[in-house]
Amino acid sequence: MDKDFDMRKNKLILGSVAASLALASLAVPSFAARERPTREQRAEWMMKRLDTNGDRKVSLEEIQARASEAFKNFDTDGNGQVTRDEIKAKRQAFREARKELRAAMDKTGADRTEAMEKLKDMRPVMLPGMRPRVFAMADTDKNGSLSLAEVSEQAGRMFKRRDRNGDGFIDAADFARKI
Repeated sequence: MDKDFDMRKNKLILGSVAASLALASLAVPSFAARERPTREQRAEWMMKRLDTNGDRKVSLEEIQARASEAFKNFDTDGNGQVTRDEIKAKRQAFREARKELRAAMDKTGADRTEAMEKLKDMRPVMLPGMRPRVFAMADTDKNGSLSLAEVSEQAGRMFKRRDRNGDGFIDAADFARKI
């Protein structure tokens, strides 16, 4: 009788532990599931990328400098014009570099470091006019490509739209607001 009691007791304990583990696994969020960044987080990331002098706000000059840098990055043939094909090629190269990094994440040492550096180098900065609809708006002379002047003008329009209070600067609150 003691053996039967001990067996039932052990089964009850094991069953309780198994049930507890099953319920606990439902309560823990999946590591594979990624939460979307909040508007405030995206605003903070934008501030870090665009605020070159560290004053926690972005001026039109900083935006223009970034637009010029992006233009040079996308103008792969150096002819002073950025075409849709150059934009597509740059974005595709970034996708490939991202795939290489994912494959190298299991590795250590030089392979992983090299993949991370390549991705950093390939990462396209935002070019005003990257999206097809904005490209068409920015291409004011309708020649099918963007000049530095057209990109700078588009960047200025984007800046003006974001600078809600008209103080000549964009801060994190301006980036966080939906436009």
